[in-house]
Amino acid sequence: MAIIALLQQHAFLSILGISAALALFSTLVYKYATDQALMKAIKEEMKKLQDEMKANRTNPQKIAELQGKLMPLNTKMMSQSFKPMILTIVPFLVIFALLGKVYNGLTVIPLSFHFPLSKLATGLGWVGTYVILSMVFTTVFRKALKVV
Repeated sequence: MAIIALLQQHAFLSILGISAALALFSTLVYKYATDQALMKAIKEEMKKLQDEMKANRTNPQKIAELQGKLMPLNTKMMSQSFKPMILTIVPFLVIFALLGKVYNGLTVIPLSFHFPLSKLATGLGWVGTYVILSMVFTTVFRKALKVV
């Protein structure tokens, strides 16, 4: 119980640490569970096709042809992304259930106005705080670890 009280007392810092740890974990799983060379090649090919589509905006036949080439690439990329999702979903569900119990009803970031979609009168709860911080950490870790 002392740990829970400590987490609640320092809610922002604890969620900051938890979101950094989870972002690093998911980034590492994504990096090593996907074929990074294949992902990079697919991404580059998709970029070329999208640039070609922009150049041929007025030609519906060419756009349809390019979209036909783009669909299998999207499918390959999604199948690669599916592997890390399967590996991380159970640990994330367990951790989020625990976080929900620890930070239930607690305002982590006080605001002077009501934040839409929040049950709290003024401020962000643990979910909003986690989402914002995890986006930042995931972006930083993906760039630092050169994850495609």
